[in-house]
Amino acid sequence: MSFIKNKYILALISGTLLGISYPPFPTGIFAFIAFVPFFILFEDVEDYARGFRYALLMLFIFNLITLYWTGGFTHGKDVYLMLAGGLLLLAHPFFFLIPVAGWMFFRKYFGFKQSLMAFPFLWVAFEYLHSLSEVSFPWNTLGITQTYDLPFIQFISFTGVYGLSFLIICINILIYFLISSLRFGHTRIFSFRSFRLTIFIILLFLIPRIYGWNQLHRQSSSVGNEVRVGIVQPNIDPFEKWQGNAIRQITLIQSLTDSFAHHPVDLVLWPETAVPFYLLEPSNKLYFDRIQHQIDVLNINLLSGFPDIVHYRSNEPMPKSSKQAVNGDRYDDFNSSLLLQPRSNQVQKYSKMMLVPFAERVPFSEQLSFLNAMQWNFGLGGWALGKDTTVFHFVTASGMPVKFSNMICYESVYPSLVSGFVRKGAEFLTVITNDSWWGNTSGPYQHRQIAILRAVENRRWIVQCANGGISCSIDPFGSLVMEQPMFTQTIATTSVELESEMTFYTEHGDWFAELCTMFSVFFVVGAFGSKMYVRIRKIQADERPS
Repeated sequence: MSFIKNKYILALISGTLLGISYPPFPTGIFAFIAFVPFFILFEDVEDYARGFRYALLMLFIFNLITLYWTGGFTHGKDVYLMLAGGLLLLAHPFFFLIPVAGWMFFRKYFGFKQSLMAFPFLWVAFEYLHSLSEVSFPWNTLGITQTYDLPFIQFISFTGVYGLSFLIICINILIYFLISSLRFGHTRIFSFRSFRLTIFIILLFLIPRIYGWNQLHRQSSSVGNEVRVGIVQPNIDPFEKWQGNAIRQITLIQSLTDSFAHHPVDLVLWPETAVPFYLLEPSNKLYFDRIQHQIDVLNINLLSGFPDIVHYRSNEPMPKSSKQAVNGDRYDDFNSSLLLQPRSNQVQKYSKMMLVPFAERVPFSEQLSFLNAMQWNFGLGGWALGKDTTVFHFVTASGMPVKFSNMICYESVYPSLVSGFVRKGAEFLTVITNDSWWGNTSGPYQHRQIAILRAVENRRWIVQCANGGISCSIDPFGSLVMEQPMFTQTIATTSVELESEMTFYTEHGDWFAELCTMFSVFFVVGAFGSKMYVRIRKIQADERPS
């Protein structure tokens, strides 16, 4: 097949297969062969410049298919959103060169086939490390490709999503070995080696699936700890929210919430920044009292997104990234959520801790305060970082105590953040978001599928409330129980069961990813040691008398 000799075509095929493995395409099966053309093209490529050129093509196609929506290009309403999205599509593939560079370095000293054994460790280590810094954007974690295959992903309650990524790459490697053996005529189709490779591949597919089927059939419902949750999906245009009439928007959301008088619930969710002003400021007490009165009458608990503000006194320490008001005072504002309870003065708050780079916060703006000018000069976001996880608590009308935690939008993509909520006592989880910024594109569907991973990892119910969709509820095994489509104005109710047991993954966190990172360091150090050994031997040989 002549196309195998064209490395650019192989890179194009690999990037395309990888891209269409991700939601909303229910074609995750392609992820198990997506790296095979990539491995074939690298069989005789040792030069870094050539390798990076082919890898960048593959990675650009992959990122273009999965992340095209981030710039809002389909509606073109915001030039800054399009600029940020375009820069992401250009810059993000370069991050993925990190595991490729480590792989090529190891391969140079230990050989191609041996380097394939290191590749899964290097890739997973990169995925994990890519979730840790202020420029983290772990949206394209490989395990997301399998979220439509519930039996196959149940084992991540032990390993987390990184174990799923590792398994996908291992299957790719075995398929590559099988194909390359047949391609080069090293073995017959029915030889023992091809039979053995085929059996290994089948086992890697079947063992997780058998475990998953067993888990799905053993799931049981608890009795007496059910909580009724209502969601309000107001479908307000996100581009008009901040410029439009905020009071009219609150009136709309409250009118939808009044419908729960006929559908009794324990907790109602409003979406991210449903209240688009500083609700807790004294100047807005009238509107706070209006919302509090409504939940008193309906006898419901309310979780809502809102912007929070903290004012700093001149004599107290303040972050370098804080903003300056017209009167010279310093302040920070936060993308937050709050819980209000009927007939209670207590306000529980949580401020978003994981902010989208540039869109919500300029990275390293605390350490490099001059970067804060970008918030204004280029229209980029300037939310402050939340400091701690919060476990909300309330008591139902029947007297049952309830504990839950809330993620705001993009935070559900971080496995360690979510497991941290559960370790602190969250019995179920909520996500409030505003995914209609990007239209009816892949983004909202990918976000929904990502929540499935978090539910399975921690065996917790998740209820997602989105401004314009997709609102949904997901059980602890990843099944969608309730779902509301995009761009509909609606309310919905769902029941969740309180869970207190913790999975192995929840208790031990990203142990598997950390183990892969440790092995990756070992591989790179080993290659560096081999390089030094060769250099020392060469110097010694040159110094010997002839």
